[in-house]
Amino acid sequence: MTSLYQRLKESGNPKAPMEVICDLIEKGKTAKEIANIMGITERWVRTLMKRKKDGLSAKELLHKKGPRSPHPKRTKPHIEALVIETQQKTNMGPRRLARELKRTLNLNISSYTIRNILRRNNVKTKKVRSRNGNKRYYANLNHWEALQYFQIDSKHIADAKTLPPKAYAALFKYRLPKYQFTAIDIKTRMRILCFSDECSFANGFSFILYIAFLMRALGIRHRMFFQTDNGSEFGGSEESRKRKILQEKFLEPLGVTLLSIPKGEKEAQGFVERSHRTDDEEFYIPALPHITSRKVFMTSAASWVKYYNQKRSHGGRDMNGKTPKEKIFELSLVSSKAATSIPPILLDKVNTFILKMVGAQNISWDSHHLLQLIKRKQFVAPYRMLYFCNCAYISGKSQYLFCLR
Repeated sequence: MTSLYQRLKESGNPKAPMEVICDLIEKGKTAKEIANIMGITERWVRTLMKRKKDGLSAKELLHKKGPRSPHPKRTKPHIEALVIETQQKTNMGPRRLARELKRTLNLNISSYTIRNILRRNNVKTKKVRSRNGNKRYYANLNHWEALQYFQIDSKHIADAKTLPPKAYAALFKYRLPKYQFTAIDIKTRMRILCFSDECSFANGFSFILYIAFLMRALGIRHRMFFQTDNGSEFGGSEESRKRKILQEKFLEPLGVTLLSIPKGEKEAQGFVERSHRTDDEEFYIPALPHITSRKVFMTSAASWVKYYNQKRSHGGRDMNGKTPKEKIFELSLVSSKAATSIPPILLDKVNTFILKMVGAQNISWDSHHLLQLIKRKQFVAPYRMLYFCNCAYISGKSQYLFCLR
């Protein structure tokens, strides 16, 4: 037969058995009588009676008072205070926090020790719940070289469901850019950001060309793969005419293959989607309420990109706490400082120049006749001189000269 103590304990209220025992003690019942009523040992009752005399509440009766003096190997108070202060500033978990303290302060603390410190002080990492998809896509990073496979996506910054009221209001009050275009290399996690007022095809097309030009200017020789979703800013679905024209006429001469994900399955864009969450948590939510102009916004965004690429450690697969800059340097591909110091630009200001430069300003993207000419290879894109960097890239019969004006 189940004892009264056990039934009360399983009721879901941890204080219930202790409150009954306290009531019996106050009524003057002896330890033996209480043990018989509750179905527990007399020794346990005497222990609880002793704790009751020390002034402990019903909830505290279950827990020991603890040692009279701290454990000699316990973390020093000033170190605990430093861990708590760093966590509250960065909102990092124990493992990332351990790497950050090692990197910035050369302080060796186990992630388990940090976990215990945070638990003792009731400090928790603030988390944002997100929808889990039905499928998970696993990218084998060993199949790709650094700066070869990019995931590209756009982000609606002015999302009232994500941003707090002050940050959301600042976007409209100071007329800040409402869209972010992101490209992330899945091998090194290096990112390039651009911003715009409109999520248009002109801006999406310009952003894709901008990334291709930058990579070739940095000296990347291998074929690159750009993966996007099926958004209209990137030409729509894989079967659309815009995508075919974009691939055949503009990207193929640059040695770039444009890929698309299955419709409605954003999980295939896991790297770039996860980085957008990081943007919200570590840049937009804390910084937007204090931004008062477009100039300040672009300056802050440039600092954020530089921090993300050069100082923020990444705990994902094959990163092992390294920054994108350290990962690129480890692979010895290009100048890691040059690749990770690319500042963001406003696409609305440069899309006309980029489209005119590559001869795309007068193209009728929905023209079936143009698509047939491209398939027959009777049309060649009139690329002009691209003023981006002091290097040359030669691919097949086409030669592109990059020079700094």
